[in-house]
Amino acid sequence: MSEGKGPAWRGYRGAPAVGAVICRLDEVPDPGTRCLRMGGFPVVLARSGAVLRAYVNACPHQFLPLDQRGPQVMSADGTKLRCTNHEAAFRLTDGVGVEGPASGETLDPIQVRVTDAGEVVIAE
Repeated sequence: MSEGKGPAWRGYRGAPAVGAVICRLDEVPDPGTRCLRMGGFPVVLARSGAVLRAYVNACPHQFLPLDQRGPQVMSADGTKLRCTNHEAAFRLTDGVGVEGPASGETLDPIQVRVTDAGEVVIAE
């Protein structure tokens, strides 16, 4: 990402606007994930304790959804997201690939925040 252009995901077709509601926080299991589409835009929300992260739901290995072959995207220990296609694994905290064919590549992070009403929304 070059300075001043903002996050890469904002340039994707169908990217949601700042302030768009993704879902309610209580709809994201703790620990666990929720994969959904905002219009046609694929999002994966991951939660483990106080950590809530959002990423574009596309593995950088072959750009397939992490949950394409099943809903179990979070590792048993709650520290990684796994691509169900080729078993690539990404750290929950920063989306960096640490195992499998996407090692060293990164999921595209989406900035989110939780409102006082408990909604997860797209942040600046």
